[in-house]
Amino acid sequence: MASSIVYSNLLELLEDRWWLIALRGFAGVLFGILCFVSPQIAGFSLLFVYALWSIVDGGFGLAAAFGQARRGERWVWLLVEAVINIAIGVMMFAVPGFAVAFIFILIAIRSLVSGLFLLFAAFRLDEAHGRGLLLLAALVNLGFAAVLFFAPMTGLKIVIWWIGVWAFAFGLLLMVLGFKIRSAAKRLRR
Repeated sequence: MASSIVYSNLLELLEDRWWLIALRGFAGVLFGILCFVSPQIAGFSLLFVYALWSIVDGGFGLAAAFGQARRGERWVWLLVEAVINIAIGVMMFAVPGFAVAFIFILIAIRSLVSGLFLLFAAFRLDEAHGRGLLLLAALVNLGFAAVLFFAPMTGLKIVIWWIGVWAFAFGLLLMVLGFKIRSAAKRLRR
């Protein structure tokens, strides 16, 4: 009985708010298109969102560090991490062009190290256990690292395009869902 009331309330809420779902989908479609039409603008908007998140996360880290310090628990590494997060966020706001290249260089280093470890692991594995797939994964990581090292803005464009594909597809699905809920609500009201 209680679950049917909750389900009924949820349906009512969705029927009244179908347009918010469709609007959210429309925004996703627009952002997806922006990623293809102007990856630079989309990239900088993502950069600023990440910078803001880094500062907010650093603020929460500061609060956690001070809370642990008051309780006599370990707090130094929390404080160090929080300060680094805040510094990265501020730097990203202050020098966004440098921040984009810096982030992609860090991602490139990680991809390079991961690719090398996978490559070494692939030669220690026999074919029956997936040597070929591990070798392919290593080459993908090494290729991605190379693109990011030698052309970080090209790497940014590729990542933005993938985000654009996702945003467009997800947004389109939400728009269809919103209008489908609207149609179902109209049928139920008749």
